[in-house]
Amino acid sequence: MRIKRILILSSAILCMLTAIQGRTIRDFFASEPGRIFTLLPSNTRLDLLDYFDSGKIVWAQNNLGNGTSLSAVDSTSITVVTSESKTVQLRLLTQGSKDSVIAVIETVRTPVPDSRITFYNTRWERLPDGKKFKKPSLSDFFLSRVSKSQRQSLLETLPFTLVELEFIDGGRLVARQHLKEFLSKEDFAQFRPHVVDSLVFVVNGTRIKPLKH
Repeated sequence: MRIKRILILSSAILCMLTAIQGRTIRDFFASEPGRIFTLLPSNTRLDLLDYFDSGKIVWAQNNLGNGTSLSAVDSTSITVVTSESKTVQLRLLTQGSKDSVIAVIETVRTPVPDSRITFYNTRWERLPDGKKFKKPSLSDFFLSRVSKSQRQSLLETLPFTLVELEFIDGGRLVARQHLKEFLSKEDFAQFRPHVVDSLVFVVNGTRIKPLKH
């Protein structure tokens, strides 16, 4: 009897692990419960995937009548254009693992792009902010040679800062500052010698860390 119970338990665990490993970013996109895609029903998301697979980029209407389309789909990520001013990118970290994490980047053009990133487990429960990745501030884009006082003086001239995030090929995340588009030509000239355009991070398990050169 004990051996039978062990076999049943082992079989159940194997089935559970197989189910976890079989789920892809497409499955999570379809099953998202409406925290992110509030106005885009699951069946509409599945239709978008079917059209994309057939080579067609179509615009489907959400519940407000706005157009939504898929701009990119691969084995670990999906990019969704939810309106003319907003995109959402889903990225599955450590696919096939029990502790898989779904990273969600929402980018709004204001008109300069600005992003926020949130993380969820495979049950679409939000994970604590800052544990997996901390979004860089504009201060992080300054070259190391810039003194603290000079950096602070420049930052005080800005009413707020905007940073765009995007997952790219090779398991990397790029953060970009758009001061050139945001500031006047004269104001940007003060920043140009002191900042880099972008920062690169790499996916490391379920965390995202700065790329070491």
